[in-house]
Amino acid sequence: TSDAQYKMGKAVKQNKLQQGDLVFYATGKKGKVSFVGIYNGDGTFTGVTSKGVKVVKMNDKYWKERYIGAKRIIK
Repeated sequence: TSDAQYKMGKAVKQNKLQQGDLVFYATGKKGKVSFVGIYNGDGTFTGVTSKGVKVVKMNDKYWKERYIGAKRIIK
């Protein structure tokens, strides 16, 4: 699950994100990780949404308000 993935890896500050880092969001219950995307660079991530696989801007209001954190799994 996305919640289990959030418990792995090394925490990364948003301003230090690199391509391939995982970005986590609370899209359901407030404060609980329920969504994960893969950071692309340039402030975007790829994730599976209700409308299919999308490239999303992290600073879009919906995603900005739900951001929990990021993890680096692969060195």
